Amino acid sequence: METRSVTWLPALILALMQMPASAIMVDGDLQDWIAAPVGHLSDWIPLRTSTFYTVEDQNTGYLDPGYGGQAYDAEAMYLEIQDGTLYIAIVTGFYPDNTGYRPGDIAIDFGNDDTFEYGIIVAGDGFGLGNAGEVFQADAWHYGLWAAPNDLHNNGEGAEGNTLYRLAHPTAVRAGSKIGTAAVAYQEARYIGGVPAKLGPHNGTHYVIEAAVSLSMFDPDLLGQKFTVHWTMGCANDWIEIDPVTVPEPPVLLLAGTGLILLGWQRRQSNSRAHRS
Repeated sequence: METRSVTWLPALILALMQMPASAIMVDGDLQDWIAAPVGHLSDWIPLRTSTFYTVEDQNTGYLDPGYGGQAYDAEAMYLEIQDGTLYIAIVTGFYPDNTGYRPGDIAIDFGNDDTFEYGIIVAGDGFGLGNAGEVFQADAWHYGLWAAPNDLHNNGEGAEGNTLYRLAHPTAVRAGSKIGTAAVAYQEARYIGGVPAKLGPHNGTHYVIEAAVSLSMFDPDLLGQKFTVHWTMGCANDWIEIDPVTVPEPPVLLLAGTGLILLGWQRRQSNSRAHRS
């Protein structure tokens, strides 16, 4: 019996390697991150185990370090890395068109040393540098009002008097160089296109900041380090951050396993041809 060559197998394996996880759309819709919300604390649990997340949903006047209740609450943050892209979702009670303090930028700190090398502009409104979606290598940052929780900082933007706490919570890029653009959305929270009746255990209006940035924009020497993604509003009355594991290297084990499969397939083809000759 003649054995036919399965010429499509290598292409199939390569296609499987290149298949992305379920695509995340940057549109302010939480269906890419959580299940349908019903007004419970469990609403915040992400859909995928590959998602890093933190929840700090509050409904009191004091938020730590400052005040403001739901209108200034930084409620939840989600991160996921897919196909060389860092996806970020932030849920907050902070209105994107607030006329007092403005939304802050997404700050990224490699090495977890509070240097915050990169910033993704959330709202291009003159509070900091750039336009919404622009990515900066940051040389300097604006900071909020607080020297420590419940302790107002009154020394302006200068370095003198800055506390370690204040420097750990930057608000907007103050100086730096634009290195590219990211997809950014900031709008009232949606779920499958509609405003959810409830989201989490507390009442109030919720907004979603969503971003997708290519890891290729960042210094490759930094990508092996642990990193933090941080967000707060201009006053820094509340803040939220995640410090996940290091940016993953290419799937070496998958590549190695695929190589073994291909090698085995090639040997079977060679043996089959030898038996037929």
